[in-house]
Amino acid sequence: MKARARRKAQRPGEILEAAFDAFAERGFAATRMEDVAARAGVTKGAIYFYFETKERLFEEAVSHYSQAMLADAGAMLVSAEGGSAERLRAFLQYIYSRCANDRFGRALIGLMVSDGRNFPRLVERHRRDFFAPAMAMVSDLLAAGAARGDFRPEIVAHGAEIAIAPSVFLSLMRLIFGASLTLDEDAYVACHIDLLLHGLLTPQGRANLSSRKACGESRAPI
Repeated sequence: MKARARRKAQRPGEILEAAFDAFAERGFAATRMEDVAARAGVTKGAIYFYFETKERLFEEAVSHYSQAMLADAGAMLVSAEGGSAERLRAFLQYIYSRCANDRFGRALIGLMVSDGRNFPRLVERHRRDFFAPAMAMVSDLLAAGAARGDFRPEIVAHGAEIAIAPSVFLSLMRLIFGASLTLDEDAYVACHIDLLLHGLLTPQGRANLSSRKACGESRAPI
């Protein structure tokens, strides 16, 4: 592919990334198409060539970012090593890094809260294409741990939402209070995972984790 053709093929993605950055910073109402064009290094007309309205650009920018986050989560799970507890720990740490600690991840939640009511189609798309698959990843992790005898099955049945909720709460606190929030986030994350695993692990699961720790496979506390 020639350089000019390759550049043209990349342009929609670059516009979407610039748009998400602008919407995350200013919100939907305050963001102008000129702002997005300046960030993307294109003309306003070029944006309208790919996205006929500001509303369409907003919807596609949010979906573009959320799908990238979901793909990264799937790739992380594929590469995750260890037993049930280690894999769950790694996934939750990833969720914290992308949702609570990353400003774009926080912005995704903030945009859905502040502007979602005006975009019911986007909210449904987000639920179907991002939220449901992400929760399925957590449910599958918990179900696999229960099948191995590591996690308590009666907890697993409703555990996905409980496992994710503290990371969403931290994201909301960061959105509301910003830099004025004084919180040891590392301690918060460690406390959440520690409490969750203590509630999830069966005696067999604890024994398996202790055995792996003794063999040097995991040095994380439980």
